[in-house]
Amino acid sequence: MSAGLRCPVCRAEWTDAPQCRRCRADLALLNAVESERRRLLARAGERLREGRPAAALTLAEQAAALRPTVEGSQLAAVAQLLKRNFAAAWHSYQQAQGAASR
Repeated sequence: MSAGLRCPVCRAEWTDAPQCRRCRADLALLNAVESERRRLLARAGERLREGRPAAALTLAEQAAALRPTVEGSQLAAVAQLLKRNFAAAWHSYQQAQGAASR
């Protein structure tokens, strides 16, 4: 389940289903966007493990453009640290903390 996501029609909590459990709205587009965001974050993690922080940061930023999350901000912070961009790493860390408190 994707925390915090809701059906855009009736606002019911989304459970990764292709249809809303309450109003039966088609959520195929929401599913596709969320799948792409997860794929981008997984690839960002792979790039970090490969020692390629610039590529990881690009992927984390693409994922954040789809939907900002704690995980994405954390990946961005690590990538920035590895790039030795400490101010940007701090900013990403603060974003992660803010997203976690919502």
